[in-house]
Amino acid sequence: MNRLMKMLLLSLLLSASASAGTLLDFGPGEPSWYPRNDTVMGGVSGSRVRVSGGTLTFSGQVRLENNGGFSGIRSNPARYDLSGFSSVVLRVRGDGKRYALQLGNTARSGVTYRNEFATVAGRWTEVEIPLSSLRPTRSGERVRGPALDTSRVAFFGLVIGNGRAERFALDVDWIKAR
Repeated sequence: MNRLMKMLLLSLLLSASASAGTLLDFGPGEPSWYPRNDTVMGGVSGSRVRVSGGTLTFSGQVRLENNGGFSGIRSNPARYDLSGFSSVVLRVRGDGKRYALQLGNTARSGVTYRNEFATVAGRWTEVEIPLSSLRPTRSGERVRGPALDTSRVAFFGLVIGNGRAERFALDVDWIKAR
């Protein structure tokens, strides 16, 4: 193999491995997202999700009436094998509030695996969440259960529930696995 062919092959391998960790970049052909708020339990919080120009925007109002207190969004089911990775990284622009990333193997069990992350108001930052730090929860409460099966992640979610009535807005540029 001549030198030029070797360089082209190396270049192709490097570019393929660099993008192999990108899970979601909010482009065409990706799963859509939908709101999942405390209205499922009688609350009155509301959220919107919009994907435009390669950015997902999650915004709305958390309200505490009727034992409410959280707003969330979730991706429609797909198939992600994260078994070769140790963390999930999000590039986010927030409002200074805390959010939680959720992953799940199936929507039927009601169990999601989550961990919180902080945002910086008005600034793009990268947030890294180790997969080993995700804890099983049901309706936001920690439960006993097995660790997340990283080889068959079915959905991603974002949630805010800080115990305060508040407006919120979070932009996500991409989600990657490392």
